[in-house]
Amino acid sequence: MKKIIALPFLLLCFFSAIAQSPQAIPYQAVLRNADGSVIANQAVTITFTIHNNAVDGTTEYQENHNTTSNALGLINLNVGQGTPTIGTFSAINWGSGTKFLQVAMNNGNGNIDLGTQQMLSVPYALHSSSSDNAVNAINATNATNATNAVNAQTAANGFSSVSTTGDTLYMANGTFIIVPGISVANFPPAILGCTDNAACNYNSSATQNDNSCLYLNATCDDGNANTFNDIINSSCVCAGTQTGGSGTGAQLLPGNATCSTQNISVTGCGGQTTLTYDGRTYDLVEIGGQCWFADNLATDQYRNGDPIPTGLSNTTWQNTTAGAYAIYNNDLANDATYGKLYNWYTIVDSRGLCPTGWHVPTDCEWMYLEGSLGMTIQQQEGIDWRGTNEGGALKATTGWTSPNTGATNSSGFNAFSGGYRFPQGTYDYMGNYGFWWSSSAFESGNVRIRILGFANSNVLRGPSNSYQVGLSVRCVRD
Repeated sequence: MKKIIALPFLLLCFFSAIAQSPQAIPYQAVLRNADGSVIANQAVTITFTIHNNAVDGTTEYQENHNTTSNALGLINLNVGQGTPTIGTFSAINWGSGTKFLQVAMNNGNGNIDLGTQQMLSVPYALHSSSSDNAVNAINATNATNATNAVNAQTAANGFSSVSTTGDTLYMANGTFIIVPGISVANFPPAILGCTDNAACNYNSSATQNDNSCLYLNATCDDGNANTFNDIINSSCVCAGTQTGGSGTGAQLLPGNATCSTQNISVTGCGGQTTLTYDGRTYDLVEIGGQCWFADNLATDQYRNGDPIPTGLSNTTWQNTTAGAYAIYNNDLANDATYGKLYNWYTIVDSRGLCPTGWHVPTDCEWMYLEGSLGMTIQQQEGIDWRGTNEGGALKATTGWTSPNTGATNSSGFNAFSGGYRFPQGTYDYMGNYGFWWSSSAFESGNVRIRILGFANSNVLRGPSNSYQVGLSVRCVRD
């Protein structure tokens, strides 16, 4: 909160007192901070004290006003119509001695003395130098001289009104006073914008924060009822993930250049929780509007019923250019939990590996899944380990080597580390890493794959480096 230093920035405008005992003296003031900004829409208590003969003379009268400044910091009060604390206003002897008005303000942090001024009645005569003093004060930058100028010219011409901005006094004879050091004419116009350099829309030219700052990955509302997980993305735009309906990456992953022309399937499970395929029942899970297998695929045949070759020796596995699968270490016990490991040729076989209405996900469909869990567009397109805790949300809480970092399985994806079969035919990594195919080849001998690790909470997007490796498969609904 800004400290209020109101004395140099308070305009005293009590100019309607008459020689006879007045019923009230109009008082207007603009409350400002030390930097010249107005104190807008704030409740304050103003205390008026009238002293006799001197600024620290005997207190003849005192009263309190509880008021609230307007949007321009302006307050309008009447001295004499507050709540008296000392004396009565009607008992003031205006004809005896000079009177001084002291003003104090309390904004909840104790009284602040705003200063004391001699009260000048109207009409009255001024010596000829008063006008000169007023003109000199207009050009001065000292706020005290400005106040003297206000009083002098007001006395000569009669006060009419205060501008809505509170920095110009209009006189009865048609002239006006712009108060030096306070008027907006003395300050350059504010350049509105985000002034926080931690924000993605930081404006280095802005001189006044307009509360427009946006922060990468901060939650927001994109105004689209058909999206969820709305966040400020890498383009510094509030965007969410589509809740359903297939479309291109440009529609479903705005800003993702990799997927802009790629079709992404977003079809829900429709309440279905299991599916039986090739004699095995798989759990299903819906994530971000997509319906996924919640188990690794374990079929031993193509969609049309043709068997997939298996039992290949290390040499045959390394040299085959046909579809084949393996079970980790040739141990059937591993098949029940981890499913089978398939080479690339089963993924692209025209007979289909997943059941009718399902397919092996593309690289972009994996990105959509990751985005549904909070991964940013910029992270999605990256290579190697990306994101934050998306891997933890995908990993099962059992079946991994300790510490199984970040594993919550909050998505229900239930990812197990099914291990890896090398092109040379050997096996490794069960319990430590899980590897999953996408159907997106990007160069000869290379395919985009996904890897989860026992010591990682994020997700690796990498190359397969071979078509002859054996990896796990998940199916996603068309």
